[in-house]
Amino acid sequence: MPITDTLIKQILADAPIQHRNLSSPVEEAPDDCLLPSDIFDDAPDIEIFHERAPDSGKSFPESPASVSVLGTYRFMASPGMITLYRGNIETYWKTHIRHAQQQFPFVTTKDAERVLQLLVYSVYQHERFHYVCDFCRRLFGGSFDRWHEEALAVAWEWQWLRSQERWNSFSGLMHPTLRRIVLQSLFDHRSPGYRDWRQFAGQAAFHTAVTAYLYPASAQTFADTGFNFAAWAVAHVPDDANRAWDERIGS
Repeated sequence: MPITDTLIKQILADAPIQHRNLSSPVEEAPDDCLLPSDIFDDAPDIEIFHERAPDSGKSFPESPASVSVLGTYRFMASPGMITLYRGNIETYWKTHIRHAQQQFPFVTTKDAERVLQLLVYSVYQHERFHYVCDFCRRLFGGSFDRWHEEALAVAWEWQWLRSQERWNSFSGLMHPTLRRIVLQSLFDHRSPGYRDWRQFAGQAAFHTAVTAYLYPASAQTFADTGFNFAAWAVAHVPDDANRAWDERIGS
């Protein structure tokens, strides 16, 4: 089972949300599965997650220093390591639900689960992008720009989520008002680097920036070939059968 699905399953197993009782007598009014408005009242305010520290580097402490650290990528050192922090991501999810209910009090249990999927997959894709950068630096000899890379990693989250907007996906099935609220808060970054992601929100701008960062020489190497190096890198480097990273769920 993918680490993302394992984490989602673990969080939902302990979450105080109840599914519809399908055994209710037919003469009873159906349970609409709305979450109680105060279910996550103890969750912190959303603003705490608008400020982020860099999450890729040579090493990280076993336990993150801040609740806003959702995942990390440790550079390749036999091998690289993606860590998703269960406790912080669970808090992140509860905070998003609480924030959404303040504007839209009709959040169902199924939509709450879809919000969790969106958040977990987004964090995971962010860390996978850092792996792509690490791999390409070693392959092509590029340099590490911490804050620029964070902007590109957030932009990749956006690009990836846009690709999941099919009608029957976790994103497509979510109530559109809830989806809008969650996406607005998810991409409301205030920290250096992270907040610059909108410069690369368009696919063309994203591909141009990623190519320039990962492999500047590609402009000459692939001139007049029609080959899109950035599109190739984000699609194929992290899915290589010989991938050079491990992944784990942290506390």
